[in-house]
Amino acid sequence: MKPWSRVVLALSFIFAAAPQSWAAPPAWAERPVRLIVPSAAGGSGDTLARPLAEALGNEIGQTVVVENKGGVGGVLGASMVANSSPADNQLLFGAVHHMIAPAVLKNFPYDTRKDLKAVTLIAAMPNVLVVNANSPYHSVDDLLAAAKQGAGVNYGTSGVATMLHLMAGKLEKKSGTTMTAVHYKGSGPAVMALISGDQVDFMFETMPSAVAQIRNGRLRALAVSSPERAPALPDVPTLKELGMDEISAQTWYGIFMQGDVPDATVQSVADSIHRALNTDKIKEIWEGNGATLVTNSPAEFTVYVDQQLNYWADSVSDLGLSNF
Repeated sequence: MKPWSRVVLALSFIFAAAPQSWAAPPAWAERPVRLIVPSAAGGSGDTLARPLAEALGNEIGQTVVVENKGGVGGVLGASMVANSSPADNQLLFGAVHHMIAPAVLKNFPYDTRKDLKAVTLIAAMPNVLVVNANSPYHSVDDLLAAAKQGAGVNYGTSGVATMLHLMAGKLEKKSGTTMTAVHYKGSGPAVMALISGDQVDFMFETMPSAVAQIRNGRLRALAVSSPERAPALPDVPTLKELGMDEISAQTWYGIFMQGDVPDATVQSVADSIHRALNTDKIKEIWEGNGATLVTNSPAEFTVYVDQQLNYWADSVSDLGLSNF
């Protein structure tokens, strides 16, 4: 065999054995990709969005730029993607609150079912019913018994018609009690009010924040909203165990694209995201934020989004909180 033939043969083996990352990127990734995060930098969604952007960029061989577009409870950023062009190559870091907003706000700027396409779920985390660590309430039954006896039970919320407000409102209605909602500008101030012990008696809070305050001895957990007990709080019962499955709701995050993006492109994006998330590093980051890695197909996510829109619209209507 001639020397140059040996070189060609050797190179053929090298390229044949090359890792998957040498493959050409998908067509949609040939243009710049922007991940629109409809909240301020540093929030719980942002702490998952940035590792996702890095992992996805490595997967497709293209930088994924994170752009924070907070405002109007996440509607501003979502509207930006919904009203964009498919050629803009934007991904929306969507969340459960985008399912609630259409039922609450007047003159909503887009139609979720038509103007956005569901790509994939990426994370879910339970919410936790918490009380002050020195509270006399050691169970949900204790709390509801006090409310039924007219003890004047107050609950904190992260704002009117937010998911955490709706969950507490549904608990009040299901239990047939009368409680008073105290609204704050975000869950942070509500948590501080609960810790102070003189303003509210309980609230629902997202897992990362709740666990941090439970571990430092400031709050006590009475129930979690996940289908099964949370690994971070193994001794805390689920709402389902307590016969309150209909008020269980998890915080979740998922990726959306503009509604006119071809289905084949949406599927390709989903496949790339699934591969990008399938690493020990991502799973560790998710667990560190109290989240579980959850993915599904665009078709499955579309069905889930439709169910969520209906569920939260019914919840908002049931509590008389629509048309703000």
